[in-house]
Amino acid sequence: MTTDYDVIVVGAGAAGLAATQTLVSAGLSVICIEASDRIGGRTHTDTNIFGVPFDMGAHWLHAEHANALKAPGIALGLDLYPAPDNGMTYGLDDDAVLWDEVDEIQASVTKQAQVDRETEKNSGTPTDRSLADIIVNKGPWSFTAAMTFALSLARDLPDTSLRDMAAWEGGDDWFCREGFGHLVARTATGLPIKLSTPVTDIEAKAEGIQVTTTAGKTSAQAVIVTASVGVLAEDVIRFDPPLDAERRSAFELITMGDYNHAGLLFRPGTLPVPSDTWLTYHLEPDGHGVARGGGFLCNVSGTGLTSFESSGSFSRDLQELGADSAIEHALETLTGFFGTSVKRNFIKGHATAWRKEPYVRGSYAGANPGGYSARTALRRPHTERVFFAGEASHESQQCSVSGAHLEGIRAASDVLAAHFQFPGIRIHNK
Repeated sequence: MTTDYDVIVVGAGAAGLAATQTLVSAGLSVICIEASDRIGGRTHTDTNIFGVPFDMGAHWLHAEHANALKAPGIALGLDLYPAPDNGMTYGLDDDAVLWDEVDEIQASVTKQAQVDRETEKNSGTPTDRSLADIIVNKGPWSFTAAMTFALSLARDLPDTSLRDMAAWEGGDDWFCREGFGHLVARTATGLPIKLSTPVTDIEAKAEGIQVTTTAGKTSAQAVIVTASVGVLAEDVIRFDPPLDAERRSAFELITMGDYNHAGLLFRPGTLPVPSDTWLTYHLEPDGHGVARGGGFLCNVSGTGLTSFESSGSFSRDLQELGADSAIEHALETLTGFFGTSVKRNFIKGHATAWRKEPYVRGSYAGANPGGYSARTALRRPHTERVFFAGEASHESQQCSVSGAHLEGIRAASDVLAAHFQFPGIRIHNK
């Protein structure tokens, strides 16, 4: 079969860009096809809304010691720096009480995961539980501590796999002053990318792959699909042959969560806190064990922009109510902390709604209780020519841009390792 390309990469987010760069560097003929009108996927820095960098998606470079984007960002000359230790808990003069409890929760997760692994090993029965099962109410700040620990999971405590959480590779956080989305976009410079071209069908034949887009058909010897679990689970892309039952089951266990930002721009000096202060406050569970609040990253990189960050079903509810509701909730909460000057000095706001993005359909993919092992099914090839990559398939940096980047490289390496099986793939020497 004569093909247009050696490899087609579907999606120009962090995984797709990493896969494309790896394959191009190896000398393959590659095209990266992106459904939306921009690159970056769930990393996107906007500078038009506020006139300063606003990360509408990922902002935190988690686990900097293992973060795959830290070194490229520094090499690009961007201003990367450690997240300052400027935490503040409204209502606590000494918030060590809160953070000590956060540390205890982390230790409990690690210990319980070890116990569950041993139980599973001895019984042969998969053992997992929800994060809510190990939260102990020690006092009025216990639920706040639990939410401080789990906010970045993008899901409610009862819907979070403890084993999946324990597998997360933690560490110190860093920031990029120009924006994390800007960093990811810079890594795409010079790559062959076609925007505004949604893929509708992927057909795997014995001699190659045919990809149908809204602009027509194209072909390759292999394809790497980096679409989100939300997109794949809802059959936005049709596969022939159809996806296997094990992968379908994984879509029920590894599901998209909700994590959104409501950006609030204030006049300089409005909030009496240092730059990049993480502001928490007292939270109580509702009747379903869900917190009706979040946290604030204040005066991001000294720009006057504050980001209210919400997750789980509360974040999803705010999306349904509309952007104004998220902005109003955040503004009213800060006014309650710091007084009416907050409103007087408020300039403008903007709220994200990742669940409503048609080519994403959520923020990132977490495991339901009992679903921690399903990530392995997401990374397996479908037929010999269809490969997958994304944050959802990384087992220790899941829910992160770094995990997506590393999975893109892994999938590209899988294609390269298999290319001898495909006589049509041509290694072009540079």
